Amino acid sequence: MSSKKILALLVAAWLLLPACAMAWEEFEGNVVQGDTVTVTAPYGGTVQSISLREGELLRVGNAVATMQTTRVLSPVDGTVRGVFAEAGDALGQSAVLNVAPVSKYTITCTIDKAYPSIDMKFVRIGETVYIKCKPDGTHKAEGVITAVNGSQYTVQTTAGELYMEETVYIYRSDDYTYKTRIGSGTVGRTSELSVTGTGSLLKLYVADGDTVERGQLLFETVEGTLDALAVYGETIQSDVDGVVAEINVSAGQKVSKGDVLLTVYKQSDYQIQFAIDEDLLSAISVGDSVNITFNWNEDTGKTYPGTVTGISYVSDDSGTSDTGSTESTATSGSSATQYEGYIAFEADDSVRLGMSVTIATIDE
Repeated sequence: MSSKKILALLVAAWLLLPACAMAWEEFEGNVVQGDTVTVTAPYGGTVQSISLREGELLRVGNAVATMQTTRVLSPVDGTVRGVFAEAGDALGQSAVLNVAPVSKYTITCTIDKAYPSIDMKFVRIGETVYIKCKPDGTHKAEGVITAVNGSQYTVQTTAGELYMEETVYIYRSDDYTYKTRIGSGTVGRTSELSVTGTGSLLKLYVADGDTVERGQLLFETVEGTLDALAVYGETIQSDVDGVVAEINVSAGQKVSKGDVLLTVYKQSDYQIQFAIDEDLLSAISVGDSVNITFNWNEDTGKTYPGTVTGISYVSDDSGTSDTGSTESTATSGSSATQYEGYIAFEADDSVRLGMSVTIATIDE
C-alpha cells in the first residue's frame, strides 16, 4: 500500500473520532406538573366574584377573587371626632368612630305655639325653617326639619348662632311673621353620632379631624376575623406563579379564613416526563445534563437546559407512562420494557402543560 493511501486512511479515521465522541441519545417526553399549591382566603366572608378560569396563567399579584364587603357611610355632614379602631380589629358594640354634625344645635320643637291653621300645624321632614329667640328676637338661625313624631318635631340648624337652652319660635318664612309660625322649641347641643360596624374592620377611609359629607364612605367591614398585623383589601391576590388547576369556590359562596380558593400548578415546578427503553438505561443517569427541544418550535433551534432528577426502578409494562393527566412514550408503537424518567428545567411563559418535547443527552 502506498504511503499516500495510508495517509488518506489515517486522515479519515481522525475525522471520524469527533463524531464518535459526540454520540448522543434522544428521547421523547411531555411537560407535566409537579406539586400543586393553593391560594387560600386570608379572611372569612362571602365571595363576590372570581376573576380566573381553569387553565389560565397566573402571576403573583393577579386578582383571584373579590370578597363582599359592607360599606359604612357617613349619616351626616360633619367632622370625624375620634377613631377608635384600626384595620384588622374585630368589631363589637362600641363605635368605630364618631362624627360631629355641621349643625351645632338641635331644637326640640312642638306645634303648640304655631299659628292656628291646619297648614301651619302640619310640618314635613326636609323643610327649611327660620328660627328666632323669644325674648327679643336678636338671635336668629336657619335649619332643617329632620324628624317628625305627632305634634313634635326636630330641627337641625344649618346657619346662625343661638344660646343653649333658650326658647325659640320656628317660622316657614324669613320675615318671621306670626302667620308663618309653625311652633316653638328649646335649643340643645347637637350630639356627636357614633358610627358602628359588624364583623371585622377591613379598611378605614377617613382619619380623626377629616371633614365628611353625608353619604361619604367611612370604612368597610367583612365577616369573620382578620390578622391585625396584615394589610388587606376586598380583592384577594395570588402569591404564586403558575396555571390554575382548579377553582374551588364560586361567587356567592361563604368561606372561612384559610379555605382553599384555587389550586395551582406552580410554574417553577414544571418538569419533563419521558420514557426510557431498558436497552438505553445505560445511556442516561440521574444528574445528567440534557438539552430539551419543544416540538412546536423545533425549527427555531431554541433549546432549554435540563437535569435528570429521577429514573423509576419499576417498569411500565404497557410501554406508556401515565401521570393521570399526560402521557409520554419513548418510541411510538414501541413494545420494549420502559422506565419513567424526570427532568427539571426552567419553564417560561411559552411552556404549557402537556407539550411534547425531544430530549437529547449531552456526551461530556
